[in-house]
Amino acid sequence: MTIKQILINTKNISPLDAEIILSFVIEKPKEFLYTYPEYKLAIRQIKKFKNLVIRRSKGEPVAYLTNHKEFYGLDFYVNKNVLIPRPETETLIEEIIKNEKNKKLIITDIGTGSGCIAITLAKFLPKAKIYATDICKKALGAASKNAKIHNVKINFIQGNLLEPLKNKKIDIVVANLPYGWKEWKNTSSTETSGLKFEPQKALFTKEGGLFLYLQLFSQLAKRKQKPKSIYGEFDPRQKKDLQKIIKKYLPEYKVKIKKDLAGRDRIFIANI
Repeated sequence: MTIKQILINTKNISPLDAEIILSFVIEKPKEFLYTYPEYKLAIRQIKKFKNLVIRRSKGEPVAYLTNHKEFYGLDFYVNKNVLIPRPETETLIEEIIKNEKNKKLIITDIGTGSGCIAITLAKFLPKAKIYATDICKKALGAASKNAKIHNVKINFIQGNLLEPLKNKKIDIVVANLPYGWKEWKNTSSTETSGLKFEPQKALFTKEGGLFLYLQLFSQLAKRKQKPKSIYGEFDPRQKKDLQKIIKKYLPEYKVKIKKDLAGRDRIFIANI
């Protein structure tokens, strides 16, 4: 069977997904599919492709099938232990790079997951020293692998939020913590978007999705030396509650809200 034939015969997933999966299976760039449509596939390649198509047809994200996801122009290794990087989070990166470029800073990425935030910042802010924490050992394994792929030095530490960095000086805190909540989890869109395949602890939490932010701000409030800036991501519906929490725990900070590419309130920046 040729590339052209197998793509024509694949009906139960989108043509784009089929192309991405086939490129992965034959270990060739997507352009190869267009340039060599008569390329004959090996039997093992056909079998692997069909198995992955079945998994995709059941809603499993392409990123988990190929173990790859692009984020901010960089390619990241992902597996089922980490959340798949989202385009919305690129807005968070853009704000940090814009505001902190060419500065010698100590940055900490809280709940690093795949390490995409910490590693992207390391690439674009080479003068910064970066710490990254996560409570999940397996997630840190994926993050460490990504740091090696991109040849950047990150200090990865296992622990709950800021706890492993109690005595460390920090200039910038970056947090893209789980902010989903029970009602959101139970909507049908959760099923169709493939969220059921991602680590639930990396998506959902208590207190209307703000439990971990409550914990983080509580930890920050107890620090003698506070960071000059805190950057984070949230759901647009949490804006008012989030602002109240920051005001309660960190009254000395001024908060700005930035919109994502879809025009929704998505990023908070708290400056002292």
